[in-house]
This record gives sequence, structure tokens and C-alpha cells, in this order.
Amino acid sequence: MKILSSFDRSRAAWHLGYNAGAQIPAGDYARFIEATNKIPDSYWYERIINQLNRCDRAYDVSDVLGASTGATGLQPTRSEVIAGDVNRTMIVSEPDKANAKWWEIYLTECDRLAEALYIANYRRELVRRYAFERSGSEFINALPGPADVAVGTRIFLSEDWR
Repeated sequence: MKILSSFDRSRAAWHLGYNAGAQIPAGDYARFIEATNKIPDSYWYERIINQLNRCDRAYDVSDVLGASTGATGLQPTRSEVIAGDVNRTMIVSEPDKANAKWWEIYLTECDRLAEALYIANYRRELVRRYAFERSGSEFINALPGPADVAVGTRIFLSEDWR
């Protein structure tokens, strides 16, 4: 059995959205700790470290506005190279499309990490919604005040039927 270092466990928690204050159900957080403490052998360990590195690279590339490529300083959406008498490169940057595209690539890499560890990827919105419903937090949206006790059986029993 191999164990991820505290730094690598922190990287995995970052990429998979396992923040202790983020309403992660206790059972799922325990599964995350167990998964990072019980890596079967060195092959699995190397694959997980490789996937963590891929997640790091994908996260860095997903920073559309911080990229230093192209004349505009934006991450390119499309790049065309025209070779001939004069070589030219055309770079097209559309930040909204690039952001969606690169973020989905990052989430796919996180999915692969979660799959290798056999745990949920809480970076995905559908998974976060699932955790929210399982944690009992859906009652936050209920109206303030005491619970409504006027159910049909109580109304029927309280009326005078003479």
C-alpha cells in the first residue's frame, strides 16, 4: 500500500473540490481520505501522480485571461498556420468560447483523477448538487418559522362533526 503525501493529497482535494467547509458529506470526505491512504501499488501511485500533474497543467491552461500567448494576451480559441512563400500564423481569440472549452478540458482531467481514486468529482456541478441534496441542506430554502402542523388528519380531527 502506498500513501499520497500531504502535498499531493492537498492537490487532489483542490482539483476534486474536497474542501472541508464546502458541505461535502462526511462519508464522501472519509472515502477521499481512505482513497488517498490506500493506493494499491507503485503503478497506481505513478498513474495518480501523473494525473495530478495533468490536472495542474489543465488548470493553468484554463486561465484564459492570464495566458501570454498571442498578440492580445488571451488564450487562443483557434490557431491557423499558413505555409507558403511567406509563413503566417493566424490566432483567433474568443474569451467566452475559450473559457468554456478549456474549463471543460480541465473538468475532464479531474474526472479522470476521480475515476482513478474511485471517488466523486465535486468540481462538477451535477455532483455538487447531489452533495447538497444529500447533506440535508435543501431545507435552507424553507420558509422561516415553525413547521406547518395543519395537515389533513389534524384538521379533520379538530373539527366538530355533530
